[in-house]
Amino acid sequence: MRTARQPRRQRRATDGPLLQRGPFDARGSAPPRSEAQVTGRARLSLQVRRTLALLLLFAACAGDPPPPPPSTATAVLAPRPEVLAAGTGAMTPLAMALAREVSAGTGLRVRVEPSIGSGGGIAAARDGAVDLGLVARPLRPEEAAGLERIDLARDAVVLAAAADFPLEDLSSEDLHRLYRGELRGLTVLLRDEAESANAALESVHPGLADERRRAAATGRFRVLDHDDAMALALATTPRSVGVFSLAAVRPPLRPLRIDGLTPSAESIARGSWRAVRTLGVVFRPERRDRVMPFLALATSERGRAMIRSLGYVPLETGG
Repeated sequence: MRTARQPRRQRRATDGPLLQRGPFDARGSAPPRSEAQVTGRARLSLQVRRTLALLLLFAACAGDPPPPPPSTATAVLAPRPEVLAAGTGAMTPLAMALAREVSAGTGLRVRVEPSIGSGGGIAAARDGAVDLGLVARPLRPEEAAGLERIDLARDAVVLAAAADFPLEDLSSEDLHRLYRGELRGLTVLLRDEAESANAALESVHPGLADERRRAAATGRFRVLDHDDAMALALATTPRSVGVFSLAAVRPPLRPLRIDGLTPSAESIARGSWRAVRTLGVVFRPERRDRVMPFLALATSERGRAMIRSLGYVPLETGG
């Protein structure tokens, strides 16, 4: 007869040791860890990984030479097949006329880009993006490094008016009132602060520079960044006026008299029209041979005759 199965006896503290199971209990599962234990283990594991990563990085770089110092050289673009010219719009009519003459006489193609301003022309010539930078102001010391300059002509700075502008002559007082916004129904279009035409006109009319800056600060006056933009704004803005190059004025725009004086090449030569600026070209010395046909024509008797015919005053010597 089979006896009933005896229940398993509970282990007492005095019993012998059980087979050790390490971190597992008698049921084969790990005992629960406290939050502090988990956090501590995670921090330790992260520190170990960071330490190993730093050791590997130092080991990889231990034999490497130090990095070279940063280069101060300026990358210069390679020249294109044709000679490129760009810069102030005040010189665009002259540059285009000389380009056509050079092409007809030598077969060398010279392309004149739209206006990007004197500063843009200087930077483009320095970087080699163009062969000739067209300029209407002196170069600053930091701009002149690595460039040669040849001056070609003097240009009259005028107030160009829209076709429906009702006045033909402005007095000096009218000019100041115009910049102060006191001539109702008339619109003055301003140029940016760096524009050389501002300096030429304002040198003749003291106080005009401050009035221009105050007008620009109000936000009620349009400020144009280059000559092409000014030409378009004058052609499309009723009863408007703005500073411009005399040689670049084309119908329906017209130059205004100031204090009875008419701007012209003759009045520049006589010294009666005093709002003038000098126009020239800049180029890298290694590009001199490429641009020599253009320079040779511009400084020749034929070139000076072309300069006069376009409304500029030629400079008898380059430099």
